[in-house]
Amino acid sequence: MDHGQGLRVHTVAMFASIALFLLFAAQARPHPEPFAVALDKRFVRDLHDKKIDDVLTLYTPDAVFVNPDGSEAKGPGLRKLYEQVTTSFDSDLHLKPAHFERNGEAAEENGSYEETLRHRDSGKIDHIHGTFRFGMRREADGRWRYTRMEWH
Repeated sequence: MDHGQGLRVHTVAMFASIALFLLFAAQARPHPEPFAVALDKRFVRDLHDKKIDDVLTLYTPDAVFVNPDGSEAKGPGLRKLYEQVTTSFDSDLHLKPAHFERNGEAAEENGSYEETLRHRDSGKIDHIHGTFRFGMRREADGRWRYTRMEWH
């Protein structure tokens, strides 16, 4: 093999290696990365403890919350949503992530959830379950926050 052929083989091998690296770097994983686990735990804890201000710090300013019926809350509507929920219910939420994908400064996680909701006015207990999909983004301050929460 002459020098030109060797250089071409080396260049092709290098580009193939880069392509494989990029493919695996953005590949889906069955379990979330530690930052997502911490974000989810904090969300569940702060919701349970009715710390609305703390819950809201977990969202980006442009975040969207999508209810199971398809209605959306964003901006000031997020605060109103959490005020209504925490006034009406005591939540015991359990998330079970099943799929996680990160691409640079953005990530997506989905899975199933189970939640026990106790109606504060009557004591009635509802057991609900479904699926979720969360979008996340690393912000300029280095913190990961939710950009989108969908509940189905």
